[in-house]
Amino acid sequence: MAGLDTLTLLLEQAERARDEALAAASEAQTRLARAQAQADDLQNYQGEYHQRWQGQARSGLGIETLQCYQNYGGRLREAIGQQGQLIQVLEARWQAQRTELQERELRVAALRKLIERRQAEALQKAHRQEQKLNDEWAARSARLPKA
Repeated sequence: MAGLDTLTLLLEQAERARDEALAAASEAQTRLARAQAQADDLQNYQGEYHQRWQGQARSGLGIETLQCYQNYGGRLREAIGQQGQLIQVLEARWQAQRTELQERELRVAALRKLIERRQAEALQKAHRQEQKLNDEWAARSARLPKA
């Protein structure tokens, strides 16, 4: 039974590691979702900004105003590009966390299966030993003189 105690401790450690991996994967997914929402907001704002300036450009703009519009639009495109890069990094982290979680879940499942097998083996051994004792008792009883 010492082997089962060791396996049980290993299972508890593996379950804690799995739970930590689950929390990390969940956090990575949350960060990715936030970054994607922010990218969507930036895209929407860029569209609104462009439409607003198109409307104003029809009524005529000065050169300085047009330059401000172009500069700000460039900074907005740059921010959108940076957000896209951040999303790629966060997506890679989330995938890595998911892979880690799957590996840890497999380890937990393997340890559970091993414990089940060891318990079944111990039970089978106990049944064989009990059967052996019963057979020996029956053999001795048959040899005893009957009164």
